[in-house]
Amino acid sequence: MILKVLFMVQGSLLIILGLLGILAGDSALSGWGLEATPDLLMLNRGLSISTLTMGVIVVRIPAWVGNNLKEPALIGGAINTAWVINVAYDISTGAIGGPGATVNIVLTIIFAILFFVMGARHKNT
Repeated sequence: MILKVLFMVQGSLLIILGLLGILAGDSALSGWGLEATPDLLMLNRGLSISTLTMGVIVVRIPAWVGNNLKEPALIGGAINTAWVINVAYDISTGAIGGPGATVNIVLTIIFAILFFVMGARHKNT
């Protein structure tokens, strides 16, 4: 049951971030330390739609797979780890910064750990 909640929490956050990126692109980009140019705003809208879509998928995974959440949880941990690597690289090169990048990497590390630990302990039925 707790693993289902984890999917719901991360999915909900992705939906919120996607909506914020679509509706308030300037603010979303400035939170990452980026200047909101017309080209970057267009790219941000596409990424925000993808984030919103992924949030809906993540929220729905428990309904689709029932209690067979071990593999989706481990895959979720791997996807979060890929995001941690990507964001850490972008921060280290100075491509992004600011509170948005910091909050994102901290939350994504937490989600990666939780998905790996809870997925490894989960017993499919």
